[in-house]
Amino acid sequence: MSSSVTLARVRKAGLIAAGVAGVVLLAGVGLWLALLRDTAEPVSVEEAITSFRTETEPSAATSPIPPGVYVYGTDGSETTDALTGVTHRYPASSTITVAAVDCGVTLTWRVLKGRSTEWTFCHTGEGWELRSQDERHTFYGRTQRTTYTCDRTPILPARHTVGRSWAVDCATDGATETGVARIVARRPWWPVPGGERRFSVLVQKVTTFSGDIRGRARYAFALDDVLGLPVRIDMKSRTTNDSPVGDVRYREDVVLRLLSLQPRR
Repeated sequence: MSSSVTLARVRKAGLIAAGVAGVVLLAGVGLWLALLRDTAEPVSVEEAITSFRTETEPSAATSPIPPGVYVYGTDGSETTDALTGVTHRYPASSTITVAAVDCGVTLTWRVLKGRSTEWTFCHTGEGWELRSQDERHTFYGRTQRTTYTCDRTPILPARHTVGRSWAVDCATDGATETGVARIVARRPWWPVPGGERRFSVLVQKVTTFSGDIRGRARYAFALDDVLGLPVRIDMKSRTTNDSPVGDVRYREDVVLRLLSLQPRR
């Protein structure tokens, strides 16, 4: 066999190897880009209303808060340092959907497709009690759901005494949330400019997380003292979660302001 034929075969083999390596490289880059792909689509008011009409289960229970979709002015964002890190900016408005349940109501805040919090408030002889808080966060196409169950944790006591405080005790698989809530003020507010004055009760909740989730959170709920509907919510959260690739840090800052007492249906 001539040396020229051998050299040609070597060159051909080299080109094939290079082509295979290129395909593998491109596949790896494609997989990496797919893994890093992150979207954060807002949930519109119209989408929330459609969900309320089609997904809300009929209930014989009577809600102390008129059921429906309430619109809130929204200012905030959430951030994670997982992988390359990403920040989701929240839209200028979001919704809280109120639905009746046997013990009271659920309030479901949906701001992004993949970011929501559902609170279950039960009405007892002692006032409103926080029974559970279900949170969902989605980054890079993966949704993490965490449901906290709370034990004897008021959110709006029947007696709105400023300065009154109580323990917060909630837990989820592998983590606990403990702290203190306190009534810090009772303030007037006007649901309609120039309209009748109403009052809200401001409850601040400061908690610490331990276990698989570590960190702190500070919530402030301004609740209408008649209905119990939040007229303003301030949320700040700084947590670190365990993951297969190490610690993942998360932060959220958001302020919600009720725009109307009239629910959309």
